[in-house]
Amino acid sequence: MSGSGALPLLAGARPAAGQASIAGEPAWAQPGPYLAPGFTDFDVVRRETMGPRQKVALTYFFYWYEAAFMLANRGRTDVYRQNPVNHETMSFHNPEWFLKEFVDMQDAGLDAALPVYWGEPGQWNRRVAPAPELNLFATQGLPPMVEALDRLRAARRPFKVGMFFDTTILEGEDLTTAGGKSVFYATVRDYFSKIPPVHWASIGGKPLVWLYDAIRVGPFDQGVFDHVYEHFPHDFGGLSPYIVREEQWRTARVAPPQPATRTEGLYLWGAAPFGFNSDPMFTVAQVGPGFCNTQFGGGANRFCVDRQDGRYYERQLQAAIRSGRQILAVETWNELGEHSGILETLEDGRRYLDLTRHYLDQWRRQPG
Repeated sequence: MSGSGALPLLAGARPAAGQASIAGEPAWAQPGPYLAPGFTDFDVVRRETMGPRQKVALTYFFYWYEAAFMLANRGRTDVYRQNPVNHETMSFHNPEWFLKEFVDMQDAGLDAALPVYWGEPGQWNRRVAPAPELNLFATQGLPPMVEALDRLRAARRPFKVGMFFDTTILEGEDLTTAGGKSVFYATVRDYFSKIPPVHWASIGGKPLVWLYDAIRVGPFDQGVFDHVYEHFPHDFGGLSPYIVREEQWRTARVAPPQPATRTEGLYLWGAAPFGFNSDPMFTVAQVGPGFCNTQFGGGANRFCVDRQDGRYYERQLQAAIRSGRQILAVETWNELGEHSGILETLEDGRRYLDLTRHYLDQWRRQPG
């Protein structure tokens, strides 16, 4: 099925914007309309959830691209080692681009996407490349994304999204303080309150909140997660989040002793360059197709990992299947700058989509 197919839009007006719900509300916070008490239909998340023991396959989705900006600044849009077939129309303003990517994710056998989220405009004062200005993509891209999800649902092939909280935006925030906890939670709340709950990815009725690493995070402890667990049900009809944290969040970043933190899941970023990690402490089977960042300059942290015509990725998928883990995450769908995408490209066609589908089908046929 082509991503440019004529899928109808769902009709219906959006509810009024939500209200601030936490003490010490950050000045930049802008909650959306899907927030209690004004919005009430959160039961759809429970009705359409993935089961608590169901095998779930996800991928990290980067929607910060803008073809017009790339064309104006680079003179072309096919500037990567691997270039999307739709690079000329790749834009977070374009519902058709989102539609194409989501349909391809479905074709690859993936259950949901984890769109990267950088918070509200004005929250942080630096631009994330390759987005055209600061982090405006994070909010400006949500209505076109929702339009694509609406159209898929109307066409009876619904697709779901969780939240990939890019915690590099926290810029050293002390998450043990009341202010830091409010910053953290408001970012989570604002994202979900801008997307209709009918599109939320959830496990056992718990919407997915997925955290990137803690390299740019200040002090934190279990309190920041407890703050989310306390406030999320109040704002979202009694729902509790399913929080998956990266390994750097595994123990508190406070003066010793540094106790272990507790959330629903734990994963390790870096499968694209370093491969699948078999350590049983991880609840997520993370896989990736390869990596290269030498285009950003030289140095100790600049290197390439050969894709080996897909064999590097295949070995990881095979190991992930053997691991018996419930959740599998592909790193990434389209982080083009780091050459870790599995999307359809001019150079490789749909090879990586087909490989993903082949192994996910095997994985789901396994008992247990």
